[in-house]
Amino acid sequence: MKQVFTKSIEKIFPTTVMRFDLNSHSHYSRMLDVVNKTKTEWHAIMKDSESTYNEATSNRWLDKLGLEPIKESLEDCVQEYCLTYGLPELVITNSWMNRVGINGAVRPHRHEVSVLSGAFYPIADPGSAPLVFKNPLQVYKMYEYAAQETMYNAAMMEAPCEQGSLVLFPSWIEHFTNENTTENRVTISFNTSYKK
Repeated sequence: MKQVFTKSIEKIFPTTVMRFDLNSHSHYSRMLDVVNKTKTEWHAIMKDSESTYNEATSNRWLDKLGLEPIKESLEDCVQEYCLTYGLPELVITNSWMNRVGINGAVRPHRHEVSVLSGAFYPIADPGSAPLVFKNPLQVYKMYEYAAQETMYNAAMMEAPCEQGSLVLFPSWIEHFTNENTTENRVTISFNTSYKK
């Protein structure tokens, strides 16, 4: 008879991704109005998509007139992440809006000069392309291969793109979006830094 031993699973070096549902936000319709009136343009990191991100500007999309309550709520979510993770208080430093339509995609990248980043989806058709995170440990695996994919060995993990959802993640984690198959996928992205 096989002897059974007591076990415990210790998750070392976990990467925390946190999701919030902002669909019921009292200023959601105001934000949608601003989203629909915002002009976007080509950006190098995006394929067949557009952004308000511009290297020459301050990229402070959330500071538009009337969006202060949305920004405040996003910062409240950031603080909840900080409390859970053990980070000091952070503030949103810059923000921008991306539009990804049919066949659009976002190439792999990370957000430098930022602690925590966010992707908020004010508009997302059902079935919109998820946000894909690359496992940063893959480059250190020298001989290991997996018999089956699990949450412990996956090379990539997906965060669903759902209307009204906010995804917070460490800025150092590389992420991207595969080709989208829906017409409307809008992201409000932002970066953070330590509160002075």
